[in-house]
Amino acid sequence: MKIRVLGGGLYGSHLALAFLKDGHEVELHEIADRLFAGASGNIPARLHQGFHYPRSKLTRDACRDHRAEFVAHYGHLTHCVPVNIYAIAEADSLLDFGTYTQLLGETEFLAIERPAELGLSRVEGAVLTGERHIVVDRMREHFTLALGDRVKFGMPGGIVDDPAWDLTLDATFCAHEGFGVDRFEACLTVLLEGPADRAVTVMDGPFPSLYPWSEEQGLSSLTSAKFTPLARRSTWKDARVFLDKELPAQRIAEHTAAMIDQMAEFYPAISDYRVAEHRLAIRALPRSAADARLAEIVRVGERAIRIRAGKLDAVFHAERVVKRMIAQ
Repeated sequence: MKIRVLGGGLYGSHLALAFLKDGHEVELHEIADRLFAGASGNIPARLHQGFHYPRSKLTRDACRDHRAEFVAHYGHLTHCVPVNIYAIAEADSLLDFGTYTQLLGETEFLAIERPAELGLSRVEGAVLTGERHIVVDRMREHFTLALGDRVKFGMPGGIVDDPAWDLTLDATFCAHEGFGVDRFEACLTVLLEGPADRAVTVMDGPFPSLYPWSEEQGLSSLTSAKFTPLARRSTWKDARVFLDKELPAQRIAEHTAAMIDQMAEFYPAISDYRVAEHRLAIRALPRSAADARLAEIVRVGERAIRIRAGKLDAVFHAERVVKRMIAQ
């Protein structure tokens, strides 16, 4: 088959390589000048074990089901998080600590007896658990080398259901259409210089998260459920216009300061970090009060399939679904 993949993030790059290995004629079209230029390269790339989604059993189960397969294939492009803390805020959390640990009882964790000894404040309780994260630069280099000249940069998507191709896989995070998407969020991730061996995630509600980004560069990411979204739009195009033309620098500075202040309430050691860089991206979020983050694969034309990304370790699941669909 002659296959075109739109979007050079993790989903698009993995699918392109998978079909190339199966002997198909494949091109990956990326609008930017490098792979992982969108959400995959600008939003923290956690390999969850379910701890981040206490309100969605489906997402927790998917994280556990997909993790081993992902690590078996791409583990060399990931790094462990030596100290990985999930804490429940003592006020304004959607869950109390007892409920949180009860929900996650099927996954291994260690309850922290004295959270203050790990530098935490204003938390009801906290746990330690093992996680890994994707090192974005390693992943980008891996797929750049593996795909070689199959990647065509500076290529807008154009017509998705294009008869010039036997199959088009749209992995642009719903840039061309928003079926099943509740909103497109223009997002800010702040990269901080400082200790990159510790993650602190405050649950469950409008709280912050500090997470390793690149141990080699001494970088961690800082995000916040409240302050990471810079704007919410009904289409990907409108969110892109906001980032490219409407976003004032002052808004970035204000949200950065708010994230740091918010994290300082729970983890005062954030004062040891220094702002190094800002990363902007667009994410397509489904309507889900349970905070579900599942990949969705649907036909959007006679010769086109759209993949709305879920968690990053679900790429093999997406590959299997796509192959079943084209075999029917």
